[in-house]
Amino acid sequence: MATSSEDRDRPDTDEAPPGETDAQDTRSEEDGEGRADAAAPARASRPAKQAGAARRPAGKKPGARPRAAAQPQGGSLGKSMILFLIIIGGLAAAFAYFGREPAAGTAGPKWKPGDKSQVEVTLVSTDIKDLACWSADEISGRHCAFESPTQGWSKGDADDKKLLRPYTTTDRVQFLAAGLWSEPALTSGKLPSARFAVKCTYTVEGKMKRPGIRWSSEGAWLDRTDDWYTGLLSDCKLITP
Repeated sequence: MATSSEDRDRPDTDEAPPGETDAQDTRSEEDGEGRADAAAPARASRPAKQAGAARRPAGKKPGARPRAAAQPQGGSLGKSMILFLIIIGGLAAAFAYFGREPAAGTAGPKWKPGDKSQVEVTLVSTDIKDLACWSADEISGRHCAFESPTQGWSKGDADDKKLLRPYTTTDRVQFLAAGLWSEPALTSGKLPSARFAVKCTYTVEGKMKRPGIRWSSEGAWLDRTDDWYTGLLSDCKLITP
């Protein structure tokens, strides 16, 4: 087809002028930046998960209460108290027994019949019924409360001035003596409730061979392998602590 010179000189209407093309590109860039700026606050406003947030254990419902720890049974506490009391009672009995016994290797006094010695005897008020000895022997008319571990004295009365009992001094000397509980210092008033001591004159009269000794009316007899001095206690005075 032939074209005229006007057609050849007419610009192509499908192509935009250069200035208009640049303007369109500029608007496209501005629109893109605007959309990016609008999206940024939206992303920033979304709350982030807290770091280290505790996760619920698998299989555990929310709001479930923890199980209470099992309480100890009352029976075990009662058994512990009984065991404690038994131990304390055993220790008290052991201290009472060993407190009566002289220290191993302690040399006793060298008395002979007729000697008089000042002694300080340690006592408690119940010793009048707790202290006892057994022997079939009689020394200067004085004797123990028992002839044997199971038989009381059957050869006479039980006058305090004739009845021998075991005693321990404050310096751990032990002997048998009569007359203490008939002394005015121990009969004229109320005796102390705690352990106390009396100072007396001890008149030695002899020795008893291997007597049996008992420090408590409920206790067992202790068979001694040594001989014990016997005598009379007099002129006793209560020692004030």
